[in-house]
Order: sequence, then structure tokens, then C-alpha cells
Amino acid sequence: MDDLEQQLKNALSRREPPPWLEAKVLAAASREPAPLPPSWWARLISGMRLRWVSAVVAACLMITGVAWQQERAAQERAAGASAKAKLELALRVTSVKLRQIKQLVEAVNQDN
Repeated sequence: MDDLEQQLKNALSRREPPPWLEAKVLAAASREPAPLPPSWWARLISGMRLRWVSAVVAACLMITGVAWQQERAAQERAAGASAKAKLELALRVTSVKLRQIKQLVEAVNQDN
């Protein structure tokens, strides 16, 4: 146990730094930091790329708008066709009922 304590004491004891360490630390501190590479966003919006990106975004918006309009028109046509079918059915039912009433009225008139 004594040996372990002695090793720890030696490992943690204060020592003088080598003479070259001070010069190395001061040189590193005086150097300007290396510029960071531009982020992906900065590269994306720089120069001509911004024009291309905005053109692509505008084209995507236009295509989406046209597709949405076509889908809406198709839904309106389907709703119109459904309403037309319901109206035709109602007119057929009304026609049949009116014929039956007409036959009843004619039968009553013939009996009189």
C-alpha cells in the first residue's frame, strides 16, 4: 500500500514545464483562428445559386398550384355528376308518380 501511495505522490507532484512549452503556447495564442468553412445555408444562398434555388422553388410552387387546381376541378366535376344523377332519378320518380296520378284521375273520370 505504501508503494501505491508513493507512486501517486510522484505522479501528482509539481514539476517545472519544459522551456519550449511557453513559446509554443504563446505562438498558438497569437495565431489567428482558421476561418470556419461556410455553412450549407451560406453556400446555398451565395451568388448564382440563390437565383437557381429561387427559380426551382417558384417552379415547384407553380406546378403544385396547377396540380391543386386540376384536382379541385375534378372534384367539382364529380360532385356535379353526382348531383345530376340525383336530379335525373328524382325526375324519373316524379314522372312515374305523375303518370300514376293521371291514370287514377282518368279512371275516376271514366266512371263518372
